[in-house]
Amino acid sequence: MNKFILTGLLLSVGLLSCNQFEYSPNQIFDRNSPKDVNATNLSRLGDGKNDNVVRFVLTGDPQRSRDETITLVEKVNSLPEVDFVLIAGDFTEFGVLKEMEWISRALKKLNVPYMGVIGNHDLTNRGREVFERMFGALNYSFIYGGTKFICHDTNSREYAFNGQVPNIPWLKTELQPQDGVSNYVAVSHVPTNSPDFDPKLIKDYTGAFSETPGFLASLHAHTHVYDLYFPDDSGIPYIITSAIGNQEFLLVEIINHKISFERISF
Repeated sequence: MNKFILTGLLLSVGLLSCNQFEYSPNQIFDRNSPKDVNATNLSRLGDGKNDNVVRFVLTGDPQRSRDETITLVEKVNSLPEVDFVLIAGDFTEFGVLKEMEWISRALKKLNVPYMGVIGNHDLTNRGREVFERMFGALNYSFIYGGTKFICHDTNSREYAFNGQVPNIPWLKTELQPQDGVSNYVAVSHVPTNSPDFDPKLIKDYTGAFSETPGFLASLHAHTHVYDLYFPDDSGIPYIITSAIGNQEFLLVEIINHKISFERISF
């Protein structure tokens, strides 16, 4: 075979390999990776100032459940007047780029904006770097329809229970009275009744919420099964959504400063 033809074939194979295969499972992005998903979708969402009924989907733990995530998207797209979707963590099982890309590719077909929250599995390997590039900050908030949604990291075990996660001072700042905000909702992955939540911070965490006028609920995932519990006598519900792999999510509504939810199977 002509040496020039052989060289050309080898180059072609090499280029093809670069497009199809990763050289390392520790990659944090490639040419197909989305970037700043949360900021992009929040820009699409807007502030909902004229929306008197806030209606959104709470789901979580899509890891290892790409097919179920596709089905979830189809179900959500069939529901009327859904404003947005919240994914409460664990996009990945092993903190690998490709896992997060597979799930984000499925979620991209939602008709409404979606935002993600960091999960404990997303913090393994180089998952934190992948998440921050693809979705954004681990602690952030947004306002929609007069309700402030405070999305934050509660994956205490991944930080060796160092007393800094969740970030209580940051939460208290976010919970301060604010023009245009009547209600508050917290969104995170690990709930307070999990051994993965720092036990030293439970009292300060729940206390920050119970002391905030207009605080409606704390929303979570992580356990893979639905649960509703009350950690103190404040009457504030702590709500855990089932995992996407169990083919169930929560449809949540905020009307007249009250929150309600419905379990939806798909």
